[in-house]
Amino acid sequence: MTATGADPPPGSDGSVVPGGGTAATAQSIKGRRADGETGVKDDAGQRSGPSNRRLRQILKAFQDMSRGGSASGRPLYGREEIGALALPPGSKLRRNPLQEEQGLLWVSFAFAFGILIYMVLPEEPNSAALGAVFLATLVWIGRKMGAGQAGVGATLLLAVLSGVLVASLRVTLCEAPRLYEPRTLSLEGRVLERQESARGPRLVLQALSYNDYGKLRAPGEPFGGGRLPETIRISIPKAAVVRTGDGVNLTARLFPPSGPARPGGYDFSFWAYFDGIGATGFSYGAPELVDLGQASHWLRLKRHLETVRSGIGGRIRAVLPVGDGAELAVALLVGDRSGLSEEAEDALRASGLAHVLAISGLHMALFAGGAFGVALLLLAASVTAALKLPSHKVAAVVALLAATLYLALSGASVATQRSYMMISLVFLGLIVSRKGLTLHSVALAGLVLLLLAPERLLHPGFQMSFAAVICLVAVYGAWRMHRDERGTFQLRTDGGMIRRLLSYVARALAGLLVTALVAGVATGVVGAHHFGRIAPMGLLGNLLGMPVFTLVIMPMGVLALVLMPFGLAALPLKLMEAGLELLLAIASWTIDLGTDGLGVGNGHLVPPGDLATLLLIIGLFLVVLARCWFRLAGVPALLLATGLIWSERPPDVQVSASGERVAIRGAGGLLYIASRRAGFETDIWLQAEGQAQVAFQRQKMTPDQYRCDGMGCVYQAYPPEPKRELRKVASETRRGIEQRVSGTSTGQPLYIAMPKTPQAFSMDCFLADLVITDLEVPDDCAAEIVIAGAERRGAGALSLWLETVKDNRTSQERGSGLTRTVVDHWIAAKSRPARPWHKGTP
Repeated sequence: MTATGADPPPGSDGSVVPGGGTAATAQSIKGRRADGETGVKDDAGQRSGPSNRRLRQILKAFQDMSRGGSASGRPLYGREEIGALALPPGSKLRRNPLQEEQGLLWVSFAFAFGILIYMVLPEEPNSAALGAVFLATLVWIGRKMGAGQAGVGATLLLAVLSGVLVASLRVTLCEAPRLYEPRTLSLEGRVLERQESARGPRLVLQALSYNDYGKLRAPGEPFGGGRLPETIRISIPKAAVVRTGDGVNLTARLFPPSGPARPGGYDFSFWAYFDGIGATGFSYGAPELVDLGQASHWLRLKRHLETVRSGIGGRIRAVLPVGDGAELAVALLVGDRSGLSEEAEDALRASGLAHVLAISGLHMALFAGGAFGVALLLLAASVTAALKLPSHKVAAVVALLAATLYLALSGASVATQRSYMMISLVFLGLIVSRKGLTLHSVALAGLVLLLLAPERLLHPGFQMSFAAVICLVAVYGAWRMHRDERGTFQLRTDGGMIRRLLSYVARALAGLLVTALVAGVATGVVGAHHFGRIAPMGLLGNLLGMPVFTLVIMPMGVLALVLMPFGLAALPLKLMEAGLELLLAIASWTIDLGTDGLGVGNGHLVPPGDLATLLLIIGLFLVVLARCWFRLAGVPALLLATGLIWSERPPDVQVSASGERVAIRGAGGLLYIASRRAGFETDIWLQAEGQAQVAFQRQKMTPDQYRCDGMGCVYQAYPPEPKRELRKVASETRRGIEQRVSGTSTGQPLYIAMPKTPQAFSMDCFLADLVITDLEVPDDCAAEIVIAGAERRGAGALSLWLETVKDNRTSQERGSGLTRTVVDHWIAAKSRPARPWHKGTP
């Protein structure tokens, strides 16, 4: 019986014949006996007698029985079970292990889809109504199941509704007091966490009391439209010596959590809501330590771990010379990336090697896998342990303990927690004698994580991690089944050591190539959407860099951690640093080859939209998860996503959430930014354009594009140069065509007024095409579009798309041009009424 459970024709390649061997093996033995041979050659080329041949036949029989057949090649039972479908012997339908283990995966997809539906709703649904719909659906499906009529569709529908309900409950449970307006307050609280970043340390504080100009207030009290927050995040000076669990007293400038810098961009207020953070800000000077009594056991444990991590980082920096090599070693072993230079991070990102910085599945697998291998080797060295103990299960327990230790030392970030859960499932599978890394286990891990925190579905790290793992497990599972069906897993008994070594190296390189390609595609789609960047040379970078990382960097890092308590970590740390310097050199060479040699660019692109990205993911999953011709179902989704990406274009006008900063497209087609210095908002705007941060200096707004005075500012905006508009007016004016082709003009500008005082309305409403202001605009304002007052404040950041159209106005109204620029459409970062995580945000 083959691995798929069907009986192949007798005598075909890989089929089972009486006696426990395959047809090919039986034919080979028969031929050798005809030549007078009494034995076969073993792996070393020596003759082996009938006893070794019989042993191989017995092993083959056990292998067939483990696949569901007997030594005679027949099924052990009269019928095969595939879910609820019983197949008679000899049926042409064959069991597909991939499809059998995909049931929970598709349920997880449906559950995640329900979460996504809830998150993108324009306004908050009623929890009671959601509960009623869920219960009604549950009763309906229960009746269907009782009558034997419930199918796959009913199960998936229940999973979707469960996702919506769980997300709604999570939002309700995470509601916490939040500040609605900036204030300067003195406060007393306890440090819950100290975070290190490139810009300096930050503290997550549990506020215990506030002092508002001599008046004591408690967290949760109404204050300025909102409530005084219970948890805040504060930036402090680098020299401040404050640790987790300390009591502090400080004066800080507090702000509400900021909303998205552009519609669809990174939304800090969303993540702050689920973390319970009600305000952010900075302290005036270093915090003053105060005695608030003994901290909780959990905080004391976190403080101890921070001390250990800080000590390990200090030891690494003391042994290794100052530079990115040492900082990379610290980042990989204790998760502290605060000292790593931006140039090194950018080099790793552009070469497709940035994933080594996030302590995730690869690091956890190498760390725990190394512990597993060492434990297994030590057990095998002892005859007593090898004979009396289940070596693999004991080694799996040791590996689990090592993974737990690495989780604690690395800072237990969200990505590391996901990886820890996945690696735990693998070793738990070894302990209970089950396969650990399957699509079923991946789906189980994702489902558990989403049940605990549904908002994780929108996190880039979660999406990248599970997209890569699902695709890799599916591809390697299909590859393994494909080879198994053709009998290519049989042991080779011919060829010398050189041939076997070359075969092993070829298989390793093929595995590395497939892993880099599949994981690169899966994560590249998500990365392009969230960060507007891909790694064109990522495949080459991973092929060259990952062997160094896998064979040198991480093993030496693990060895350094083991030897550090004994003062013997210097040598492995030096070797680790040499590997890291080589990795950085590979990254730089890969970038230079891509930009200078091949001209593929730096990987910046206009981020695909939400719908296009969703279609790309759906198409990718259908291609790798479906079987045979059903894979073609993913092609329409991929083609539709490609069409959407081709037709999308970035906004022509960007307005900040505060309404004080703007970015306007100029006559030459570039986006110019009205800001004196670069910041988070300008970086996000350039990212939407598919440009690097360095473009800010050459794309500052010039004086001919705007005029500002004490009453406000007026800007001139242009749409991009559309080819269809050139054809439309070709017969009307030759001069206009020449101007657009040369890039000096794309038609008449759109005048955007942003008044700061009511006195400016009289002129701005008469001359401007678009008025944007937080002030209340008179009803008789003559501007074509007005976004003002509560509508502007509640909308947050704005993105507008412009278009050139034929001007049908009279000659006195339109002036000298035959076309005019209008606002095609605009979107806001926040919906109205605001969702819970956007209430009170600027």
